[in-house]
Amino acid sequence: MRHHTAGPAPIALTAIGTHLPGKRLRNAEAAPSLAVTEEFLNTKIGITARAVKEPGQRASDLCAAAFADLCGRIRIDPAAIQLCCVVTQNPDMPIPHTAAILHEKLGLAKQCMTFDLSQGCAGYTHGLAVVTALADRFGFDHALLFTCDPYSEIVDPHDRDTALLFGDGATVSYCATGAGGYRIVDADFGTVPGTSSLIRSDTDRLAMQGRGVFLNAAREGPASIRRVLERNDLTIGDIRVFLVHPGSKRIVDTLRDDLEVDESRLPFEIAEYGNTVSSSIPLMLAARLGQRPPTDIVLSGFGVGFSWGTCLVRATEKEK
Repeated sequence: MRHHTAGPAPIALTAIGTHLPGKRLRNAEAAPSLAVTEEFLNTKIGITARAVKEPGQRASDLCAAAFADLCGRIRIDPAAIQLCCVVTQNPDMPIPHTAAILHEKLGLAKQCMTFDLSQGCAGYTHGLAVVTALADRFGFDHALLFTCDPYSEIVDPHDRDTALLFGDGATVSYCATGAGGYRIVDADFGTVPGTSSLIRSDTDRLAMQGRGVFLNAAREGPASIRRVLERNDLTIGDIRVFLVHPGSKRIVDTLRDDLEVDESRLPFEIAEYGNTVSSSIPLMLAARLGQRPPTDIVLSGFGVGFSWGTCLVRATEKEK
């Protein structure tokens, strides 16, 4: 393990492993009991099915399945991993941190830093910034960033504001030096004062003020994106892909109209599995890490807090 600050190769996001449970709950079947019309379901929510884990599964189980998928895509040496972070607000248990449980399940090395990051829908952008900054500062060559928020454990199936939105899933982003991939060029983060109660779970159930969440997302998301682009002398037209958190179809449509981009550049791709919170952005990004990926991508998440995080990431070449 290197522990120097001058001259090491920068770490980059190289590959993403994903896992979505096979079980699906169809929203068309649940909508009538919640007084949700078919039109509202299709035009505002936009989610037809939600992926749901098995009752006995926990966040670390879903993360382990995502890691297995990653190992099927690229060769990974568990003993080489120097940092393991889990972004979750639904940990296996209060103590220990889920990253430590996952560390044991995956057989990672003793000299591996482990910690959880409690963040919601902006969790991936926060996590990517924290993990890559730590890796660059301390010279880590190999790091894993997991995301998993199994909200099926806390969503009230009778709550009209949340019951048709959230799905379960997990991802793991492998960050390495010298392999090529995406580097963070710039980022923008923040939390709106006085909005911490918009999405909360002070009991065993999730509660959300839908209108407040929508209004903050519609205001803060585009503003954050524009700040990052302006600081880097870029325009909306310079970016081929915007991956914004798909809280609902209405939110994505609103951001798309504000930024004046079409669906191919700002997609909504969660219809068949739901809003997976911190996993939503990396699930979409995973499909774009193949051949000839876009040079610049904007990642923007927003939600619980009410917090936001926007990252401008840029493709880098593999070292020869």
